[in-house]
Amino acid sequence: MAHQDISGFDDTRRRFLQMAGSATAMAGGLSFLSACNDDVVGAEAVATPTPTGTATSTVLPPTYTATDNDRLNFGLQLHYLLAAYLHRALDGGALSASMTGGAGAAGTVSGGRRVAFTDLSLLAMMREVSEATDARIAYLRRTLAGAVTAQPAINIAGGEGSPFQAIAITKRGTPPPAVTSFFDPYASENDFLLGAVALSSVVTQAVYDVTWQLTAALRTGMAAFAAGIAASDAILRNSLFVRADADVRVPAAGQSNLFGRAVAMALGRDQYDGPRAMESDAPGIGGFAGADWVYSKIDIVNYNWIAIRRTPEQALGILYASAASVSSGAFFPAGVNGTIRVSGANTY
Repeated sequence: MAHQDISGFDDTRRRFLQMAGSATAMAGGLSFLSACNDDVVGAEAVATPTPTGTATSTVLPPTYTATDNDRLNFGLQLHYLLAAYLHRALDGGALSASMTGGAGAAGTVSGGRRVAFTDLSLLAMMREVSEATDARIAYLRRTLAGAVTAQPAINIAGGEGSPFQAIAITKRGTPPPAVTSFFDPYASENDFLLGAVALSSVVTQAVYDVTWQLTAALRTGMAAFAAGIAASDAILRNSLFVRADADVRVPAAGQSNLFGRAVAMALGRDQYDGPRAMESDAPGIGGFAGADWVYSKIDIVNYNWIAIRRTPEQALGILYASAASVSSGAFFPAGVNGTIRVSGANTY
């Protein structure tokens, strides 16, 4: 993967992390340990995801007995998606073929484009997150060895009718963007961070859930693995928080600031993962309160400050953008590879 020369930006990055509260990168991992027991859509036709409560066909969630390999492969499938988004946005590329082969239906990545980054400190940190994601994919593939599954078909397009649009707007129909009526995560650095936080939160919460179900032989190592995911997620959420804090407190009529857009997207995810309000008690990454006060919500935790987990079925509901129980859709147009592949009918 070609990288821009970022030497000389280390000091800036350190200052940013200090300002953003880099200690929270570790907090997600500690919370987990305490919790254990192409482009904008337009010319191309993209299927519109099923809105909440209006599904015309359903597949009953199957019963299955998952093995450790099944759980690791599920985590791998989600990492393929996150890596695809980061690579396309940062470099306009994709994972190398040597990191995508395996069992199941192999697919390519469609949609998305390179983001025009102007903040070099932000770019350096996003490259760090991308490289960490790639390293975790390599780790999972080595661990799975002959049982590894292939990267499936992935759609990371933005814009009207896209997977990102489906998780950016709640059933109440309120879009998060400040000006347009559709969400394009490649339009700006801020839009990119909103998209990255959306995907990373689902990956982080789902890996938390499958990790504590692993057998003892793998659980300790994978707990450290999950802590690394939490650290990367905290970088993304910190980055978005700092930019939101610098945004306007009172947006113009009909527009939203970054805090408001992050809240809208959190609620957009919640509509697909079942009746429990996973993030609705305090959605987003923080907000303004009064004339001169701001609060942060970097950790993805519940009211007890325990890491929020989403079951695989809940995670797939979001990534398939369907409240019905289905085996494909949205970000995974042909579904994911492996035993764990059907969403939970918005009932789990």
